Amino acid sequence: MRKTRIFINGFGRIGRAALSIMIEDESIEVVGINDIYDRPQMRYLFAYDSIYGPYPHPVTLRENLLCIQEHHIPLYQEEDPAKLSLENVDVLLQCTGIFLTKEQNQSYLQSGAKKVLISAPASKEVPTFVMGVNHQHYKQESILSNSSCSSNAILPIFHILEAHYGINNASMSMYHSYTAYQKLLDVKHYSKDIRRARSATQNIQPLMSSAAQEAEKFFPHLQGKLTAKSIRVPVSATTLYDLTLSLKHPTTKEALHQLFEAESKHTFKEMLSLADDFMVSRDFIANPHGAIIDRALTQVQQGDLIKISAWQDNEYGYANQLVRMAKYIDKDAKDK
Repeated sequence: MRKTRIFINGFGRIGRAALSIMIEDESIEVVGINDIYDRPQMRYLFAYDSIYGPYPHPVTLRENLLCIQEHHIPLYQEEDPAKLSLENVDVLLQCTGIFLTKEQNQSYLQSGAKKVLISAPASKEVPTFVMGVNHQHYKQESILSNSSCSSNAILPIFHILEAHYGINNASMSMYHSYTAYQKLLDVKHYSKDIRRARSATQNIQPLMSSAAQEAEKFFPHLQGKLTAKSIRVPVSATTLYDLTLSLKHPTTKEALHQLFEAESKHTFKEMLSLADDFMVSRDFIANPHGAIIDRALTQVQQGDLIKISAWQDNEYGYANQLVRMAKYIDKDAKDK
């Protein structure tokens, strides 16, 4: 069977995590990587990572090729998509975090890519899909969004609860590791949220979050009934999602865990898991699941008010979800 041919545009945290996943997948061929920083740094930042450690195999640069075992991946430094040759690309992973509109990504299709999958929430005209939640509604759209890391952790849990109990309303708090968009020291910042100007390594920073708006795309009947905040904490990886939900029908802690366990083995296999031990953030680094529910932190009050806590490596776990979606949309195209 022909491999899914993937091109990475934007070789930052998510792009590099996606490559580390795809290079171990025999059903995928990475046919190119594009970013505007120099090739020696591309090699260096993939070979050595402060969170995930050194890559376990030699990573070398041979002219414009990134060489990892038997893989020889062309590297590009093109700002203009029109100069990229993408005729053999099934899915372009748009990992820049910058090009978020349909118009901005149209040029990649014109250069030959069959599909563009954006690794971030996109503009309104771009359809959004999350594996396990609504991927089955994908209808061969050429440009689509994989939503955010938060959506890929929260929405599968919402989907399960809505299907079995119904949701009245919910409040979401995300204890999120700092990201490259924050600052090491107090310095000017161009975000609308002025707290981003403060040191990420020294402070807990409550920031604005789009998680509620993203969730409403999937559950429109909950519009105006969801709240979310992202609380950035001084750790380099993993996020704890703290979800408080009011359900339409009562349940018990045991019933919830049985339900999540069953779903993790079927609809959300490899995407959802449960943690039985008393684990902390570092224990979830490089975990491939979109969300890992912490059994010990589940609470149920009066049957219909529940608290679910779930962990996620917001880079590596999200990158796995991104790759799953890329494989799905290519397989769907082949099946048509």
